[in-house]
Amino acid sequence: MRARRGCGAIIGIVLLALLATVGYTAYAGTAVYRQLDSGRQQLVAAQASMTVAARSADPGQLQAVAAQLRQAEVDFTGAGERSTNDPALRLVAGVSAAGRQLEATRHLAGIGADMSRAGEEAMTVAIEVAGLKQKYAGKPLTADDLQLLLQQAQVIARDLSVSTQAIGQQLRAAHGERALVTTTDLVAPLKQAYDEVDRALAEADTAFLRYQDVRQVLSDFLGVRLPA
Repeated sequence: MRARRGCGAIIGIVLLALLATVGYTAYAGTAVYRQLDSGRQQLVAAQASMTVAARSADPGQLQAVAAQLRQAEVDFTGAGERSTNDPALRLVAGVSAAGRQLEATRHLAGIGADMSRAGEEAMTVAIEVAGLKQKYAGKPLTADDLQLLLQQAQVIARDLSVSTQAIGQQLRAAHGERALVTTTDLVAPLKQAYDEVDRALAEADTAFLRYQDVRQVLSDFLGVRLPA
């Protein structure tokens, strides 16, 4: 009788341990999902506001977009780190089917972080240009004003060139992450997320082509044609 009770107690402990492990794994997976979804929401909101904020040249709006991008980067980075380092999720990664889903999730987090950083680079220069534009807004420009504006614009142009290189690196990193994932065997929500990623990357590539024309970008922002 005692032996049976002892055996029953051991089985009970093992069952409790298994339930705790399953429960924690579900919790960890949910935490990763929430971080990914939060990052996605922040990134989508920032992309939607970016064009309007740039046209308005309102530093406050641009800073709000930059804050959304920073939060998106934090969320995506956190999701990537947890999906890589969490002990329960690392155990799940050893299961073939689940491991593929988890690996795709890690790459999705990496792509989101790369795109967020690219947006942050663009906003840093946009805020600088907006401040310069506001300085001369609402008053006729004298020849001296125009000359000073052009000199200051040339300084920003150098910053923009550096920013352009950084954006290019981030977008290449995002495309590198994307190339590692085949979506045919992904669960439906994850496959849909990658469909959204593909559209976002295509839009980012198009925007980056325009962004590389430093002189034209500054001319558009400032409303003043810069000399060649």
